[in-house]
Amino acid sequence: MDGDTAASGDAAHAAALRLLTVRARSQAELEERLGRRGFEAGAVALALERLVAVGLIDDDAFAAAVAESRAARGMDAAAVALELRERGVDAALAARAAAAAMPAEDRAERCRQVAEARLAQLDGLSPQTQFRRLSAYLARRGYAAEVVHSVVSDLIEFD
Repeated sequence: MDGDTAASGDAAHAAALRLLTVRARSQAELEERLGRRGFEAGAVALALERLVAVGLIDDDAFAAAVAESRAARGMDAAAVALELRERGVDAALAARAAAAAMPAEDRAERCRQVAEARLAQLDGLSPQTQFRRLSAYLARRGYAAEVVHSVVSDLIEFD
């Protein structure tokens, strides 16, 4: 990228818009991607400022949408908050969005629903294998170990 383009706020703005047409992104993700493309920090800051001003970058809305999406796919708040932090969302905002999408009082019941759906796919395996695989599956989705153990123990009967 030549020096004029790298310093251009308009070019950085156009590149950011192209990135946003693919999927929603956090402000930190956009800043990182534009920097990798060779735009100067000042041009990136100017472009992001313009996008925030018109509402095309909104980390609150982004975090809420990602949290709702992941919760609908069976992930628990801990895993959702971790993903949001990895995507550049402020830790406090990530925790609030994850907690709103998956309230603490609903976690055990949601874990049971996810476990029951997954258990149908494990039919035919030994109870020990079902227990191990189902526990690992739920743990990867961010459910606490004590919730996983309680739910899986209730669902799988050993001979």
